[in-house]
Amino acid sequence: MKTILVVLCILMQLPVLHASESSIPLPPISLSRAKSHIELLASDEMRGRNTPSPELEKAAAYIAGQFKDLGLQPINGSYFHTYVLERLHLDKPTTFMVKKGLAITEMALKDDFIPFEFSGSTTVDYASLAFAGYGITAPEYKYDDYKDLDVKGKVVVILRGEPQMDNDSSVFEGKRFTKYSRMQSKIKTAVANGAVGVIVLSSPSNSMKIRPIGFPWPSLYPNIPADALPLSRRNADSPNIPVISAGERFVDIVFGAVDTLKAWQKNIDSLMITQSKVIPTIEILSLQTTLRSEKVEVKNVMGMIKGSELPEEYVVIGAHYDHVGHSRPNDPAKDSIFNGADDNASGTTGILLSAEAIVNAPSKPKRSIVFVGFSGEEKGLLGSKAFADNPPLPIKNCVAMLNMDMIGRSVNDTLYIGGNTRCKELADLNAEVNRTLFDSDAFNVSYTIEQYFFRSDQASFAMKRIPVLFYYTGEHEDYHKVSDEISKLNMDNLVKIATLCSHTAWSVADLPMRLPFTPLPGDDLSD
Repeated sequence: MKTILVVLCILMQLPVLHASESSIPLPPISLSRAKSHIELLASDEMRGRNTPSPELEKAAAYIAGQFKDLGLQPINGSYFHTYVLERLHLDKPTTFMVKKGLAITEMALKDDFIPFEFSGSTTVDYASLAFAGYGITAPEYKYDDYKDLDVKGKVVVILRGEPQMDNDSSVFEGKRFTKYSRMQSKIKTAVANGAVGVIVLSSPSNSMKIRPIGFPWPSLYPNIPADALPLSRRNADSPNIPVISAGERFVDIVFGAVDTLKAWQKNIDSLMITQSKVIPTIEILSLQTTLRSEKVEVKNVMGMIKGSELPEEYVVIGAHYDHVGHSRPNDPAKDSIFNGADDNASGTTGILLSAEAIVNAPSKPKRSIVFVGFSGEEKGLLGSKAFADNPPLPIKNCVAMLNMDMIGRSVNDTLYIGGNTRCKELADLNAEVNRTLFDSDAFNVSYTIEQYFFRSDQASFAMKRIPVLFYYTGEHEDYHKVSDEISKLNMDNLVKIATLCSHTAWSVADLPMRLPFTPLPGDDLSD
């Protein structure tokens, strides 16, 4: 009942906000300033802003310098939120031995198995094996591969993906995938059920031959750059079990033939009934993965405008400023730099523009507004997770987070909004600001991107029960390609989105009470 009353109170307050929306004292955002930011952030000199890299440090210094010049306050005396990552190297010994009956087979590293970057550095000896389907427990979809399956002390073998991956009408959303398809989710579920190791197989229905598809370690692949190593933000709660991908040789030993595995998968997909079972004829004699780590410090960039009445509470406006770096071209004359103009120099430009508009307003919002440029998003939301897990300000005082990620390629004035399912009131407020602010030129707002929700930084805040919005103009043919260039951006609409975000953030900061958060089934709020 209390929740219902809070929602009703908020809805009763919204018309007041609507009527006064145009009175929010924000100066117009400059198109020329937008162009100057994007031209630096997405320049060849930034070499794709990989995490970590000297160019990422240059981008961080630029953003921090802009925050300081604008007059944003540092937080705890600094414009940097520094966190530590581990750069992982595949090391020796890394071995895998399987026993079937009296026959013992030693699997070959690379040809037969490859560890994932999510693997621990540990050993499992003399363990039983269990097939756990797709390795998913999803109560909202009434699906559980671990139901009536005891995997305690066992190694589990699971398939990549989700049931009915090629069926758009699947309860698992078909080709769009849910959070349950993520490897981290599958590992966590396996560990929660007592598994001591995970072996992942590619889908037999989608490939002619099952090959190991673990991380492409430079030590295994000479053409991979030596510094193309995975990054991890491990803590005391991180699972420490071996996690590998295996190929056809393993499948033949365990299942007799690929066709058997394919039949089991077909039964799951056609009937949505698990095929999980212990495989008594197989013993994992030894599964050892050895990963050597080195510590790397990385920075998020932050600055704050203090609120006039409730300065201890705050709204976050965020965007990731990293991208994927550069490649080693076979032809030196060809472009090898992933400039990431849309992904996500556009969103980073957005937070700089928002900061400039809000700091130059003649008055201040009631709550504080914190601007954050996140690193490590392309490596798995590492920066935003670090910020949410070890916040420079109490995370319980964060009332909302607005994230701009890929806001530079709006087509037909369409703007995609994510996060609306977890706080409809925030999405409704943003929609009203859009209508009031732009009138007949308002964006065509679409709420069809929830399949991307866990791929951008607002997810890290949502898992802390914080209402979020995700501004996005859509994936395109230049996504993660060297062709994501400044010349393809719609700069007018980028400025317009930054303007919308700024006004919505101010409106949230001025609300008389906090907005509610509604977790969805399957949200792991402990992440």
